[in-house]
Amino acid sequence: MKKIILVTILILMTTVAFGQAMLKVGYVSMNKAINLSNEGKRSKKFLEVQARQTQSLLKAKEQDLLKKEAELKNNIMLNQETRNLKSQEIAKLKKELRDELSKAQKSIRQDEMRHSTKIFKDLVVVIREIAKEEDFDLILEFNVKQTILFSKYEMIDLTDKATERYNKLQSIE
Repeated sequence: MKKIILVTILILMTTVAFGQAMLKVGYVSMNKAINLSNEGKRSKKFLEVQARQTQSLLKAKEQDLLKKEAELKNNIMLNQETRNLKSQEIAKLKKELRDELSKAQKSIRQDEMRHSTKIFKDLVVVIREIAKEEDFDLILEFNVKQTILFSKYEMIDLTDKATERYNKLQSIE
């Protein structure tokens, strides 16, 4: 994907070089724009609350499990068969807790991805509007811009402008 983008950039620059026209290039740090947008901040707060709730629930289950382990360890009156059964039960509970933790982490990652993807798509629309209004020939994502070691063309950072415009649109909706 990056090779395609770089080849496209080189073709554009070569075409412009022969035409002696100036190429107007901008870039946007999408991660920064997503994180600084009002919607991104709300999403982050929501996900943090969700993570804390899940963490406290799992912490309570972990404490219960540790209590059961301590009871087993300290109860010298249990016969070997009962001790083995309780050990198996504790092992099963540990596995369930690990599985539940893994499932919760996966769920939070999916929620984060869903929120980020929506904001990303909306930002792309805003960036295209800015590109048309301000007559940009090319707008790169910041990470792609970093792969370009030299360019005689100035690259304009549009991150703040895109974030501000996105925030205004979100407040209208």
